[in-house]
Amino acid sequence: MNEDKATRYHRLRRRATLTSRGISVLLLAAMLLTGASAALRDFVAGADGEVSLSGVALSTACLILCHELLILPVRVWLEYLERRYRPATSSPASPVDYLKVSGGLLAVGPLGASLLYAVIESWPTRWWLVMGSVFALIVVGVVTAVPAVMFRFFAPTPLARPELRDRLKRLAARAGAPDVEVHALDPGGLGKPANAAVVGVGDHRRVLLSDTLVAGYSDDEIEVVIAHELGHHLHGDLWKGLASDIATILVGCFAASHALLLLGPSVGLSGSSDPAGLPLVLLAGGAGVLVMAPVRNQLSRHHERRADRFALELTRNPEAFMSAMRRLGEEHLAERPSRWLAWLSYAHPPVHERIAAAGMMAEVWSGAVRTEPR
Repeated sequence: MNEDKATRYHRLRRRATLTSRGISVLLLAAMLLTGASAALRDFVAGADGEVSLSGVALSTACLILCHELLILPVRVWLEYLERRYRPATSSPASPVDYLKVSGGLLAVGPLGASLLYAVIESWPTRWWLVMGSVFALIVVGVVTAVPAVMFRFFAPTPLARPELRDRLKRLAARAGAPDVEVHALDPGGLGKPANAAVVGVGDHRRVLLSDTLVAGYSDDEIEVVIAHELGHHLHGDLWKGLASDIATILVGCFAASHALLLLGPSVGLSGSSDPAGLPLVLLAGGAGVLVMAPVRNQLSRHHERRADRFALELTRNPEAFMSAMRRLGEEHLAERPSRWLAWLSYAHPPVHERIAAAGMMAEVWSGAVRTEPR
């Protein structure tokens, strides 16, 4: 693993990400402090001075458009980093791709802001709880619909090797999940790098493998990767992750609600339902989400370590696990982060820690075998 290259790549990506977030914060703060947000509200207001939901949508679209133009250079820089450091696993972005991202935000953002202010108007003091519940339902709906959407746009294909297919069926049965199906997707579904994921809920739950994983990894390596994903399935990690996401959404909405009450008058807002307060909602809500990030990451790392142990105990093949981790780490340019950085921003344990944990389990097993009486 080229650690120097990986470290440099991630350092540059972090700088670009922080720059993007800094631009967002500065834009929102400037709109509040300079009165630009109030001026935009007055511009979209009707003759009676009231702002309709369509006016909220229009002002939100203007805010999004301004934001997208400001951070476009950062997005171009991030794309350049991907092409430079991971040319084999990145697809060059075209202007159409950038337009799709911005177009999606321009379609969803105004609708979400209109819904937000309709809820605030109806429930002035408890809107954060109502809006958080609405967002939670949307998240659950999206997760439930993922398999259907992915199968619609990225057609699954049967595993090309019958021996591997039968082996994975036996693995799932041995794990206690014979009903879970494994599908391969073309690289557009999970990305060019080798990857695997558990998607969907209930009878629609699937383990998805990228074609690059199926084609480029040994059967032993694929088996431990699938065992890891089955560990997530059997421990209900999808639902636990959803619960943490919902908690984060509620914290963000709660923070935004109290920011409107405490700080709104000082920036000239007439009340919580004043559309000029949207930048404050985004700033405070984002701060709440940011505070929750280390907690969510800690929970996610716990789930990943448990799934690793499950895979190792199920397959008893630490060599294949360590080999797969090394290859995945090289492909994704895994770095060796500092402890505080891993705690703060890593949803998965660093690759070198996962390999070391597998090595320790291998030593324990080999020691147990050596000390076993004959």
